[in-house]
Amino acid sequence: MPNDIKKLRRLMSAANHLRKENPVIFGGTPITPSQALKYAWWFESFRKKLSTGVWRFSYYKKDGSIREAVGTLDMSRIPEDKRPKSLSSAPDVRPENYDTFPYYDLYADGDCGAWRSFRLDNFIGFVEEVKV
Repeated sequence: MPNDIKKLRRLMSAANHLRKENPVIFGGTPITPSQALKYAWWFESFRKKLSTGVWRFSYYKKDGSIREAVGTLDMSRIPEDKRPKSLSSAPDVRPENYDTFPYYDLYADGDCGAWRSFRLDNFIGFVEEVKV
């Protein structure tokens, strides 16, 4: 099966899951199939950007404050002791986990960094790609 068809199936599955299983992300309001597909496509492109580089982006924290993060999912940029133990790549992001997005925050606790996550509906936007 060509990769494009696999990708489309994955996106459609994710969109369907978002519509049926995660209404809480959208404040309990049902979303249309096209909105769900848009969010699934966004989620996939965001994961792809972070897996190939370091990005500065912002989102709302639980307390309502804004966090500007510098994060990645590129394992070559994450210290070995901070990488997932059972995986050789980034954390597996499955449709059932689309309510939160994991990333490695490079400047979390001083210079050591840490894994963080945020809710999809709290994302504000990208600022820029960071050259490291």
